Amino acid sequence: MNMTGLSGYNRITSTWIVLLVTSGMGLSIFFACATPFAALATLAALNLSRREAFAVVGTAWLANQIVGYAFLSYPWNSGSVAWGLAIGLSSLIAVLAARGLSTNRPAPLAVSLPFMAAFAAFESGLYVAGLVLSGSEGAFSVSVVRQVFLVNAASLCGLLAVYQLVMISGLIGRRDELDLQKLGSALCR
Repeated sequence: MNMTGLSGYNRITSTWIVLLVTSGMGLSIFFACATPFAALATLAALNLSRREAFAVVGTAWLANQIVGYAFLSYPWNSGSVAWGLAIGLSSLIAVLAARGLSTNRPAPLAVSLPFMAAFAAFESGLYVAGLVLSGSEGAFSVSVVRQVFLVNAASLCGLLAVYQLVMISGLIGRRDELDLQKLGSALCR
């Protein structure tokens, strides 16, 4: 029995929403402050409407903040909250940057150019925040930015691969609906 997931969205939209929100939460556990928001923003911008992309990236950011404060011992102070808001705003700016270089046609660099724009916008937003907020000393050294870039690039490639595996594995119903029973069975094996 097929059930339409996420209020009737088609299978592609549903799959991207589920993948991006859950991976945003999961990646927050592993990368904390280096959660790959540029990668999430790129994939959301390329595969969802603007409204959906903002909602998904905003939800991933909120999940990151909940994980950070509830499980990773983020400090409960105004500086930490301000940096969290700067990360959220920079993530939304990254969505806009990726959408600005996106195309609906198959094209060379169709993912890499929007990704580079999202990464540059995200890091630029944080850099500007660092001019006002304390705690950014060393955060924008070449080695740190390179590491954050590599985390984002690897996450982008990994999420694209997971999406392709989900699409070809039969977890998607024939009528463009996410088959939630198959998905649940596959995850519980």
